[in-house]
Amino acid sequence: MEIDLKTFVGLKELYLIDSVPATFESLELITKASTELIQSIYDSKPELGEGEVFIETLSIKILLATKSIIELGNGTKVSALTKESNVKLLDFASINILTRSIIEAFLTMEYLFYNNLELNERNFRFYIWQISGYKARQIFFEKRKGLKENVTEKLKTELSEIERLLSIIEKSPYYADLNRQNLWKLDKFGLPRLVSWQKLIEQSILKTSLFETSYKLYSNYAHSEFISLIQMNGANTLNKGSKENDQSILNSLRVVKMINCISMVCLKNKFDFASKVFEKYDEETKTTILFWNEFGTG
Repeated sequence: MEIDLKTFVGLKELYLIDSVPATFESLELITKASTELIQSIYDSKPELGEGEVFIETLSIKILLATKSIIELGNGTKVSALTKESNVKLLDFASINILTRSIIEAFLTMEYLFYNNLELNERNFRFYIWQISGYKARQIFFEKRKGLKENVTEKLKTELSEIERLLSIIEKSPYYADLNRQNLWKLDKFGLPRLVSWQKLIEQSILKTSLFETSYKLYSNYAHSEFISLIQMNGANTLNKGSKENDQSILNSLRVVKMINCISMVCLKNKFDFASKVFEKYDEETKTTILFWNEFGTG
């Protein structure tokens, strides 16, 4: 009995879901497809909406973090001055931290651009995000007087931009919805998002059951919490190819694979030029991307 390509790809992906080498190989293919899609933004030179140039920047951030994870997957030898090591270690802790960064990059794109909000509300979110970034840089250099001298003009320009953006958002009907705490944050050091990362995951197209717990775990690695150190403390946990090491990285690799595919589908759905590039992929590549997009959303 013959089966269609969608069924074949689904069965193949699920069969290989616990294979670390196969997942790394698949990620390599997906990053190549992603590179072509991102390149289409540059090649097409489209008329973009307010801030949409950062879709390209955030997509590149996801791509580069994914490539870094693939490189980490090769493992590394840690030798002493007096002794060479023959054991390859695989730094799954850094993979988890990079995975967290990938999740946050996608959530940022969704929060700012991949949504069905009215244009005014979307721009309001973007302006607040911008203000917060500029404020963070102002605060950083304010505390480092020596460094500040090298970027004085840039900081002056950005300070003027903060004032301009504030004058815009203060006229927005959404400004009145900010509570006292949010207004204080916006004034003091910025307010990148109106809700927490946790809330963004819950509101996202991402399947909450697949991403919520994982994100909390990866945050523990970023903050060197005790739970992350427990997981690193096993006898063979860091040894590349060991059962313990494979178990420690598989979930991250699946999450990264899903985010890359979901991000590509969002990009091709938003822009016609990206959709045309996507349609030129071979059928199995397209079907694989669509499979993981469907698997990770809803």
